This record gives sequence, structure tokens and C-alpha cells, in this order.
Amino acid sequence: MKKTRTTTPPRAGAKKSSAARPGWMPDAAASKRDKPAVAPSPGAAAPKPAALRKMAAIAAAAAPAKSRKAAVDEAPRTRKRAAISEETPAPRNTKAPVAAPRARSAAPEAPARPRKGINAATGALSPDPHAEREQQRYEHPIPSREAILAFLTEQGQLMNAEAIAKALSLTHERDFGALTKRLAAMLRDGQLIQNRRGGYGVAQKLDLVPGVVLANPDGYGFLKPDAGGEDLYLSPYEMRKVLHGDRVLGSIVGVDRRGRRQGAIVEVLERRSPRLVGRIVEQDGLVLVSPDDRRLHQDILIAPGKDLGARSGQIVVAEITEPPGLHRGPIGRVVAVLGERLTPSLIVEMAIASHDIPHDWPDAALREATEVEPEVTAAEIAGRKDLRGLPLVTIDGEDARDFDDAVFAEPVPGGFRLVVAIADVSHYVQPDSALDKEAYKRATSVYFPGFVVPMLPETLSNGICSLNPKVERLCMVCDMQVDHDGEVTKSKFYPAVMRSHARLTYSQVWRALGEKDAEARAQIGSLMPHIEYLYQLYKALAKARKKRGAIDFESAEVKFRLAPSGEVVQLGAEPRNDAHKLIEECMIAANVQAARFLHKLHIPALYRVHESPPEGKYQDLLEFLKDFSLKMPPAAEVEPADFAGLIKKIQKRPDASLIESVLLRSQSLAAYQPDCGGHFGLALDAYAHFTSPIRRYPDLLVHRAIRHALAKGKPASYLYSPAAMASMAVHCSSCGRRAEEAERDVDERYKCAWMEKHVGSEFDGIVSGVTSFGLFVELTDSKVTGLVHITQLPNDYYHFDPIRHLLTGERRGLKFRLGDAVRIQVLRASLEDRKIDFRLVAEETQEKKRR
Repeated sequence: MKKTRTTTPPRAGAKKSSAARPGWMPDAAASKRDKPAVAPSPGAAAPKPAALRKMAAIAAAAAPAKSRKAAVDEAPRTRKRAAISEETPAPRNTKAPVAAPRARSAAPEAPARPRKGINAATGALSPDPHAEREQQRYEHPIPSREAILAFLTEQGQLMNAEAIAKALSLTHERDFGALTKRLAAMLRDGQLIQNRRGGYGVAQKLDLVPGVVLANPDGYGFLKPDAGGEDLYLSPYEMRKVLHGDRVLGSIVGVDRRGRRQGAIVEVLERRSPRLVGRIVEQDGLVLVSPDDRRLHQDILIAPGKDLGARSGQIVVAEITEPPGLHRGPIGRVVAVLGERLTPSLIVEMAIASHDIPHDWPDAALREATEVEPEVTAAEIAGRKDLRGLPLVTIDGEDARDFDDAVFAEPVPGGFRLVVAIADVSHYVQPDSALDKEAYKRATSVYFPGFVVPMLPETLSNGICSLNPKVERLCMVCDMQVDHDGEVTKSKFYPAVMRSHARLTYSQVWRALGEKDAEARAQIGSLMPHIEYLYQLYKALAKARKKRGAIDFESAEVKFRLAPSGEVVQLGAEPRNDAHKLIEECMIAANVQAARFLHKLHIPALYRVHESPPEGKYQDLLEFLKDFSLKMPPAAEVEPADFAGLIKKIQKRPDASLIESVLLRSQSLAAYQPDCGGHFGLALDAYAHFTSPIRRYPDLLVHRAIRHALAKGKPASYLYSPAAMASMAVHCSSCGRRAEEAERDVDERYKCAWMEKHVGSEFDGIVSGVTSFGLFVELTDSKVTGLVHITQLPNDYYHFDPIRHLLTGERRGLKFRLGDAVRIQVLRASLEDRKIDFRLVAEETQEKKRR
């Protein structure tokens, strides 16, 4: 228990945090988004991405083994088909522009020429089980990654490249060059480790864990393993070597007194983005940049003459040129000066620069986009199913401009027919094209209030790919039969041509369906019966969702309305209605069928996986529930239905919001994975993202996989190998997290800008977080979150219980916990610090002893 005296005036390092956001909630929304239109960026354009770095390499065949830092590039080998970029490694310890894994061109299959490896136990040569795949990929194949890992595992010792080549009979200089490139790629992906003498070993055999560094502003951090599971604690000493977002190999060195696994950093696999935003600080004749992101816990020393004349206190974009080491911090240069003071018009620009979000289009990508026909041609329609007469409609938010999906339902014997038509982006964005490379690099569109950084150029995302009303569009269709219990009994995929019959909005459909508004029904007109069928279908799907035990956490999206200057003129929460849920369930149904279709055929694809709650979080939850006389099964036995049942059980309790918020925070984060691991939150055995290829690269990959399957293609002849898909899963998950962080940063700053106008005003709110230094309160109407510092509570000594989320006054017995209703007054708001401070009002109403 911590003991804190409220008469101490400092903030005690208080950090503002927004209300918890479930990592899987976007999946529950099944790819739908009320996203703004593409619009000119407010303020000046953000700086261009960092230039290409020099590639690290491996020594030539005749040269002795060298360290990777000193090695030189080997000439690329000749390939029958296009190269896979996973075998062209990114620079070691630097952040390079990401290239999409290049696809193999279609070609007649040649008989496999099995490569052989040495069996350590018998000394005999054993065939490579993936030789056929390698033969398809390369004219001169070498042993696969899997075979190399198996070989090194059998050897039981570290071996240098020359020894590996000799053992695998790779005597040609061309093959040795290919081997060194493959070994370097395996090092980059954390499959192998290399010692100082050039010896390669299997990382898993050495108990090394690849993952991403997550830093805390207080100096310590965690290593989040790529494979999931419990994080490794990193001490402040270990964190001196790295920055938040670096990808590293770590080792487990012990367990601390709290039972956490302690880690040490063995090697940095890939550095985080070198770009960051901060303020110039002059100290003892040195020029430093203090990062705006407090998780970047080390200031950047600016090299002499590299400050662009920036003055102390100015906001700048800096680029790290030399990463931190054990005995010195990072060194960098200033690449842009943003200004003296952060204004609302700079918020989006600052987020783009700070998170290094790609936003400038390469000339080649723009050129390809302009070459795309603006209208569907007769040649493109040939061979597709004609759905132009089917009354498909789109249902989106009022400000949406790109339309990925259209829906149609009709009653049939035994249930309903549901047609989900998705924009056929895979027809226009071909593998290995300039458009494809840039789309992979971005991996997702990033949405800000009034502005979007799209994954595809506007001529595609808002034009030929978008299912705009009354025009012909190419689509990929999931055609399903759904019974009256909401179960999909049959489904098929096919390419089609369609014509959207109407562009409808959520509010319009809800007024027509839920409120029976005559004007809204008249606007929908002859399409109204089909909308009624969709609503009947939704009720069946909702029944199936409830039966399987999917978890439902109700949430509301915060909407901003901005003036042309970027000022926030209105802010409010927009609750979801049944029109949102109708589309959500249709999208989930199609996503599930896509996942099952590809999983059944073993075509490599990306799946959206949401695992059961982490054991540590779940144990904390069980301890919390004991205080409320509530129970859940043990961690090994818990099912989604257990969460759903508990949420239903507590609905009429006065502390329902408190308990539900703790249930929400116990959930794990969803991620892309190459294996079909199911979705815990939605209670599904298979789930993929199929419905938003305009704005998400994983959806585009799923479309390509479906197209390959429809062409009767085999897994071995598919564009991407399982190893490439695994690498893309890590990249797409990382880009998705980057987009979420950038969007959250902008939302928080806009909320601060809004609250600056309301200093002194009073609002009702709910306690959304309890810490040792105070309470976080979420305002009921606007969903803005601020801090009631412990010095703003009634004068007392307070004890913090992190398990029960409780702050208790020692003398007066006051108790503050999650879910408590309070009334606050806004004390201050800082746009630059992203902090909002509240104080409790009507103190006498707070002095209830809640024992």
C-alpha cells in the first residue's frame, strides 16, 4: 500500500491516460468505420520519410567470416521468378523503408529438385521437406528456412556460414551468396542469433525471445514477445540500450519479487522509426531534443551544425542518426522546425511526423494510379457474375467517402440469403507493383478528425475501387445462406460486377427501422423491403452471437467538428444503434467464411487472432471479483460465454459500470497471425479481415488468397510462402498499432484543445482509473478523460489497492473506486502536455463511506 499526503503540491509525475480501449473492439466492429473524407492536411506538409539506409551484408564466399556490421553485399542470385524481399534483409539496427514481400509470377510448375541436409544423428543426407516450394520460388534453390533451422538444431552447436555451406553442399559462389542472404533474413526475423565469431545458432534453442520494446516514462520497460504470452520486464539499465518500439532479441535472466520474468537485451534486430517530434533544449552548450512522446525516455543530442537554426523552446522534427548505447544516448539531427507553439492546426502534422506515418506518394505509385481506367470496361466484366440488377446498398457514416462494402438480403426457404459485396481492390493493385509496395509499407489508412492518410491514392480509394452509388464497380462477393437461428449453412465466393442502388447512412437507416420515421422511409423508397429483410437477418445473427457467448462491451465513438483553422468547435459521443450492429454482423459473417475457406484449403493468409486473457491480468480480475462476491472459472477453463454471462448478470447492479470496465481491461490485444487461432472476444474458431481492402493491407492479402483458391491454385504455388506471411503479420500488426497510437494522440490533443475553452466549467463523470496519485475521470457526455490529482481530494492519507482499484482515506474513511459517479470542475488543460486536470466539487456529496 502506498501512503500519500494530499498537502504535497507537486503532481507527483502524474500521467494522463485515456480510458481503456480493447484491442479487439475494432474486430467486433467487423471492419466498419465512420471515417472522414480525404482532405487537404491542415498546416504545412509533414517532412518526407527518412532516406534509404545502407544495407548490412555478408562477406563473399572466399572471404573469412565477418561480423554483420562489417560485411559487404553479395551479388543477388538469378531467379526464375520474382524475388521474395524477406531474403533481402533490412539494415541491421536501423529502420529501413518497408518493401512488400514480392510475389512469384505464375509459371508452370517444375518437378521439385530436393535439396538435402545432414542428419546429425546418422550422418546421412535428409531431404528438405519444403524443397518443392523453394523450387517454385527460385531457379537455383537452396535449403529452406525450416531445413536450415532443423539442420542447426541437429548439429547442437553454432556454425559459421562457410561451415553451413560446406555441410549443405552449397559449393557454388551463387549458392553461397543466396545462403548468406537467407541467414541474414533469419537473423532479422529473430529465428537465428550470431555470435561475435560469426557462428549462427537457433534463437529458440538458446532460449532467446524476439519481440518489441514497450517503454514506460519512468525509465523501465517490457519486451512484448512476437509469439504472445507474458511480457519480460526490462530494467532501466537494459532500457539505456534501446528506445520504445525497437525490435530485439531478449533472454530471460530471472524472476523479480513480484513474480515477473526479468529480461536482458541480447541484440537489437530492428530500430524503431528514426523520426520523432520534440522541443529544442539548450543545456551546457549542447543542443538537445526532448521528445514529445514521454515513452522515449532519452533526449536526443543534436550534432553540431545539424539543428537547422532552431531556437530553444521551438517544436521540431528530429531524426536519430546514431541509436543509443549503454554509455551514451541517441544522436540525431533536426529535419524540420514546426514552430514556437503547438496550435490545433499543427496537431495532425505533428502526429504524422512523430509516428513517421508514410504520407508522400512515390511518383511510380501515382503514375500507376493515374493509368487505371476510371470506369469499369467490358473486358474487365468478362467472366464475372453480373449482380448489377441486385439491389445492393452501402450503409456508412455521414462523413464516409470510401465505400468498401455493400449488402443485400432476401428471405429463402429455411432462412435468408445474404450477399456481402466487397470492393475488388486486388484487381487494381497487382502484386509487386509500385502501388502494392506503397500499400504494404503503409499497411493501413490512418484516420484523424477531418483528415485521413489513405493506404491507396484517392483516385482508387475514393474512385474506381469505392462502391459509389449508381455506377458499375468490380467486387469480390461472399454469398451466404443463413438459417433462422443465424447460422451460416452454406457460402461461396466469386468475382462479380455490381451497381450500388443507394448510399445510405446509419442514422437514416435507424430512423427508418427503429423510429419508423416516415421521411426516412420515403427517402429509402422502394429499397425499404430489402432493408427490412436485412433487419430480420440481423436479429437472427444477433441470436447466434448470443448463443455462442460473444462478449459485448458497449462503446460510443467520440466525434469532433473542426473549423477550417483546425479549431475544435464541437465534441460529443455518438452511441451505436442497430444500424451499426446490422452491418457489423454482416461483416463478421463474411470475415468468418473467408477465414474458414482459406484455412480449409491451407492457402497462406493473415488471420485476425484474439487470444484469451493473459494469465496475469486474469488472476488480478479474479482477485477483484472476490470483493463483489462474483466468480469466474480458472484461467485454463474460461470461455467467452463466462464473460458474457457475468456482464448480463451485473447489468442491474449499481456498480455494473465498474465491474464491466475491469472485465474490459483484462482482455488481450488482437493481432494478425499466419495461423488460424480464432477470436476469443467474438467466440469464433476462425476469423480474418476480408471486408476492408481499401484501407487495410491484410484484407487485400485475403482477397488475393481467395482469388488463388478460386483459380484452383495449390498452396505450394501461391504468391506468398508461409514464412513471408509470418513476416507480413508482424509488419501489419505493428503498422496497425502505430496508426492507433497516432489517432489516439490526435484525439487526446483535440480533447485538450476543447477543454481549454471550458476551464472553470463543471461536468458529471465516472471514475475510469484509480492510481496512487489520484483518479482519472471520464466525462459522461463528451468522453473526455482528466486527472483529479490526489492533492485535489479531501485532505487525508490515502492508501492505493491496485487489485481492487481502490483509493481509501485513512482518517475519514473515504473510498474512491472505478465506476463511481462524481462531479468535477475543469482546473486546467494543456494542449502541448496532453493533460487535463479536474477537481472534485460538492465535496460533501463525495464524503460517503462506501465500505
